[in-house]
Formats: sequence, C-alpha cells, structure tokens
Amino acid sequence: MARRRKTRTRTVTRRRRRNVKKRVGKSIQSNWKKISTAAGALAFLSQVTSHDMASSAGQPIATRAQNFINSLSGRITGYNPFPATGAVPQTISIDGMFNRYSGGGLLAWLYGMLPIKQLPHKAKAKTLGKSLLTGGVLGGLFSTGNPHNTNILTPSRAITVSSSEVSYT
Repeated sequence: MARRRKTRTRTVTRRRRRNVKKRVGKSIQSNWKKISTAAGALAFLSQVTSHDMASSAGQPIATRAQNFINSLSGRITGYNPFPATGAVPQTISIDGMFNRYSGGGLLAWLYGMLPIKQLPHKAKAKTLGKSLLTGGVLGGLFSTGNPHNTNILTPSRAITVSSSEVSYT
C-alpha cells in the first residue's frame, strides 16, 4: 500500500500596515509609565540640587558633575564625596515640601480622580500626578526651602512695632 503524500496548502495572509499615527500613539501609550516615572525623578533631582547647581554655572562638565553628586548626597545624608568642590550641609525643610512640582502633581492627580467619564486622558493624568506629587514632596523635603526657622523648640522673638509706625485714624 503506497503512502499518500499530504500537500500543504498555503494560506496567504495579507499583512496590514498600521497607520503611522497609530504606531506613534501606541508607543507613547506603552511608554507612559516610564515617562511619568522619569518626570517624578526629574522633579526630585531638580528640587534637591537646584540651589547648588545654580552656583556652578559656566564651569566644566566634570566640576558640575562633582557639584551635582555633592549636592545630592550632601542634602540627603550630609556626606560630601568631593570636599574640594565645597561642603553641602544636610537639610530637611518642611517648608520646601509645598512647591510647584507637588502642587502640579496634586492638581493632575485630582483631575484623574474626577468622576466625569468624558474627560480626556484621566488615567495618564493620575499616573503623572502621583509621580510628580511624590517627587515634589520628597525633593522639597531635602531642598533648601524657605529661610524660615522650622524648629518648634527654639523660641521666636516677638515683632516690635514702634509707635511712630502706628496710625490712629
């Protein structure tokens, strides 16, 4: 008995190319978590190092990198790996927590929480808002903040007003 050979039938499938706009939209949509995480990290780094990096403008890139590392580690831990570029003290400032990044993050997060279904990009706004809020609050905690004294234990002096500054009308 002879064996019968099976012939394969090829099915021809047509590949459709996606529209360029859809391809770009799909890649942005899939990378949104990475984008919003990077935005939060950038907000944190900007808050912690902005004051110290402003003074190193115009210097060579190696010196600026040393200043950046000194600023980041100095503001958070108090340790300066490159003492030749200057000592950066450790700072913890509650006043610095309320800044433009934490405010914008809070507004974006609240926009994402609104119970209106027709609003565009609610999920993206919520993700970005959480990231910016976290980065802004943590970065502001270690930033230089306001020059006000936040230590509750030290007594503050009362403001004195001379009688010449007061008008009786």
